Amino acid sequence: MKIKAVMRYTVYTLIMAATVKSSLAWAEDGANAPKLQAITVTGSGQTPLVLPSLGAGTGATIPNSSFDLFQSPGGTNAYSIVSGLPSVMVQTTDPYGLSSSGPVGISIRGETSIKGAIGTVEGIPISAIDPGAGQQFLFDSENLRSVSLLTPPFAPEHISVFTQEGYLNRNIRWAADHFGGEVSQSAGSFGFHKTFLRLDSGLLATGTKFFISSSYAHADAWRGNGAAPDYRYNGTFGVTQRITRRLTAKLFAVYDDMKGASYLPLSYAQASNLGANYNLGYNANPQSLNYSGYNQQKFQDYALMGEIRWRTSSHGTLLIKPFYIQENGYTMGTGLPGVKPNQIGYWSINHHLYGVLAKYDFHYAQTKFSLGYWYENIQPPGPPTAVKAFNIAPDGLQFSNWTPLLVNPVSNNVFNSPYFQAKRAFGPVTVTAGVRYLTEQIPTLSVYNGSGVGDVSPSQAIRDAAFKYTINGHTDYQWLPYIGALYRFTPHVSLTAAYGRDNGGPALEMWPKLVLSGMPAAAAQNAWNTTRPGTSNAFSLGLAITHTRWYLRPDVFYTTYNHKDIPINVPGTSAFYNQNLGVGKAWGLEIQGAVQPLDDLQVFGSAAYDRAYFTQNIPDGQTILPVSGLQFPDVPKFLATLGLRYRYHRFTVSPVIQYTGLRYADSLHTQPVPAYCITNLNFAYHQPLRHVGELTARLQFLNLFNRHYIGLISQNYVQTGASAATFYPGAPLTVVGSLALRF
Repeated sequence: MKIKAVMRYTVYTLIMAATVKSSLAWAEDGANAPKLQAITVTGSGQTPLVLPSLGAGTGATIPNSSFDLFQSPGGTNAYSIVSGLPSVMVQTTDPYGLSSSGPVGISIRGETSIKGAIGTVEGIPISAIDPGAGQQFLFDSENLRSVSLLTPPFAPEHISVFTQEGYLNRNIRWAADHFGGEVSQSAGSFGFHKTFLRLDSGLLATGTKFFISSSYAHADAWRGNGAAPDYRYNGTFGVTQRITRRLTAKLFAVYDDMKGASYLPLSYAQASNLGANYNLGYNANPQSLNYSGYNQQKFQDYALMGEIRWRTSSHGTLLIKPFYIQENGYTMGTGLPGVKPNQIGYWSINHHLYGVLAKYDFHYAQTKFSLGYWYENIQPPGPPTAVKAFNIAPDGLQFSNWTPLLVNPVSNNVFNSPYFQAKRAFGPVTVTAGVRYLTEQIPTLSVYNGSGVGDVSPSQAIRDAAFKYTINGHTDYQWLPYIGALYRFTPHVSLTAAYGRDNGGPALEMWPKLVLSGMPAAAAQNAWNTTRPGTSNAFSLGLAITHTRWYLRPDVFYTTYNHKDIPINVPGTSAFYNQNLGVGKAWGLEIQGAVQPLDDLQVFGSAAYDRAYFTQNIPDGQTILPVSGLQFPDVPKFLATLGLRYRYHRFTVSPVIQYTGLRYADSLHTQPVPAYCITNLNFAYHQPLRHVGELTARLQFLNLFNRHYIGLISQNYVQTGASAATFYPGAPLTVVGSLALRF
């Protein structure tokens, strides 16, 4: 009740501030994408391929017209769209970015999004803590205007559940002012096909405009048996309503239903012999633990997001964004927590999240001020709350038992965060400064004994089970300051510098291990009390050099980490559970740029050298792991991207080469993973249709030279024999064709 009262009070305060400040000078809201450089690396009407961020922040925006250069052809994986930016490594288990198996595959400056909580839409943090796979598939890229990535540090107005990894925002392609639409059909290797339909109403006499879209996708697994996905249905609706000259409302609704087989992870020994194991996958035998029908995921997701934008006068803007997301589904397979090696696990994932963003922007005394507030309530899982086990019988699966992971969340993960930000120009210097205060409530969880409970729903199982104990949550508090400056030497050359503190995730992964270890409730409570958000202090220094036909953006960064989430051995046992005990550093050099030597030729590229390592050795039961100074697992020191787009009349050709350097899968560097280089090649033909629109045909070759390599590694920050990584081969040569009509 106290938190809700604080939320109501803060929103009321923002509304009052909007009214009182109506006489102050107004500045248009910056939306949620980073401000972009006024660069025109273009000629003959071409759109820039990449738009670098403006100001002290580092990052860039990829416009919709450049999505085909980077994204997986399935059109849902926003991570792949930013994969060409410096210090960004994106991996997928399949060529289309549609597979639900494997962990989240994005790493930025050595920070891996291990909890899935990176990603916003229109500035709304819709990526929850350890969500099911469904939320990754909610948004068709055809419905996106652009995707933006900011790397730490960045200003407080950019809200995400965890900011230590970065800020990734999808900007919606809202309804157009004129009637129109889009129809596209794609088909490719491994039985892939996708159909997409969209209709825009245009601006109606009522001040209303809306769009509606639908899509369907399917692909067979490229290795092993099964379909990944078997199906993926999506329906989306967005409406914009102009209520008065100063008041506008928006509503975005999306439904997604998907089911797909997982991809078999490999051991290090198997991954070291890709010649024999590259195509190894799940099989078609229902009597096998590796049957594809027993290793799959299915999710239904619903999301509602609103926006109210009120220009209180010509001097200020109030923005309120409520949101709600529901996810229902399951993950099946071997290796789930609490499930015996000869059993199949079934993890029920049914949860929701809701919240609100509120912000008021105004100008006063030549300074732009922003007052904001974020509230979000995330129902577990994560951590896992309901896992049951099945045995393989002659006629299929037979229920065996509920694992000890039968849990009732008494309270949820709750975030409250007000912030203040100011921006002012002092001659050639523009300074942005602010602070965000963050409270994070760790959930309270009650554990039940499911022995003797039948194959029923999780809620019924809790009613039938015997109560064991409750582990109480707690609330953590952080101040997250930020200051950034841009010094403009000339209209074309600027120096940027910034400092900021960011928050990482608490060690919620410890939860299943605490329960499964059988430790007493008091000991489990003491361990749960140690969970706390990770923190990082990030510094960046860079140059922004821009001209009409080219730009160059070199940057250096330095980051310190505290309370990093790592798995630790329980002394005297073989059990591991995560704790926030890691201390580390990261530093590096990044460069991105683009040039247009000819009207019809654009060349772009990025490169990065990243060092990310522990600064202390890590306790491992009765011993100490000598990891100090060693690169984090799954973090290459070198990353690079080079590509171009050449247009000849109505044809375009776009080759892209991406290099990923040597990585290690374990903390002691005993498991090297070789470097690799991948080439993709895209062709397109654009045919204007008089009185209709434009027809575009595309042909894409992914992994053109069919390079066999290890892509995704499931990992923790500390990898030992008892917490070993698993490996996913990168997809082979894949050919995709598409035909799209915009009218």
